[in-house]
Amino acid sequence: MIHSVFQTCDSTFPLVFRRVNELVSEPRLFFGDTRLNRLTNGLRLGQLAFLYGSRRCLTVSELLCVKSQIDCYNGGFNSDAIFIDGGNTFDPYLLAEYAEENIVDRDRALDRTLVSRAFTCYQLTTVITQMLPRAVHERKIKLVVVSDIVDLYCDPDLRNNRSLDLFKIALNTLVTIARVDRAIVLATSLDETISGQFLYAVKQRADVVLRFEERCSFTKLSLEKHPTHPLESLVLKHSTSKVLEEFLEATEDG
Repeated sequence: MIHSVFQTCDSTFPLVFRRVNELVSEPRLFFGDTRLNRLTNGLRLGQLAFLYGSRRCLTVSELLCVKSQIDCYNGGFNSDAIFIDGGNTFDPYLLAEYAEENIVDRDRALDRTLVSRAFTCYQLTTVITQMLPRAVHERKIKLVVVSDIVDLYCDPDLRNNRSLDLFKIALNTLVTIARVDRAIVLATSLDETISGQFLYAVKQRADVVLRFEERCSFTKLSLEKHPTHPLESLVLKHSTSKVLEEFLEATEDG
């Protein structure tokens, strides 16, 4: 069963201060491949990460929804995940496959993934700014995915300035949620190209930016922003570890 998250929220959160040793020892969420983990050093609580450039960003995000549910001793957070679907892209069958791959009960994995769909940029902004903060805070969520976040804001019927302003409001809220509730917020864009203004707005606010570039026999991953790691690139062939082979090939025919 997949839950839908729709609640109202008018609360404000205080600033949160953390000891340095707490930050260093906090668990991280890893991708399941040694080279990719080394490139990014995993995702840390309190970060806004942005993955873009390919539909494979969707498969990575669904994989992480499963990994966040794993207990802390095995690399997860023992937490439900929230998946805000901005492009009508969520695939429950893919998530179930990743659950089996990670020895997680598939029905339980689906039950612990809360999905909310938006079909306009106004709906998406409302979900993010008014409903998401309370859901994350009350349920102690440690992973929030906003899938295909850019697409709805690029509606040709909207004035660019208006849609860009709404996009920035949504991003600012996601940053606040990540910082205040010590959650990982993962936003994705599945298109190969993004308007420069939107990409600039994301890069100003995100802690980690990872670009996917598809080739015939491999995927190039470029780390374009990171708070501590050098900005490097990684080439993953389409025949690698089982988990990444699935995530690299899952949308090959789609």
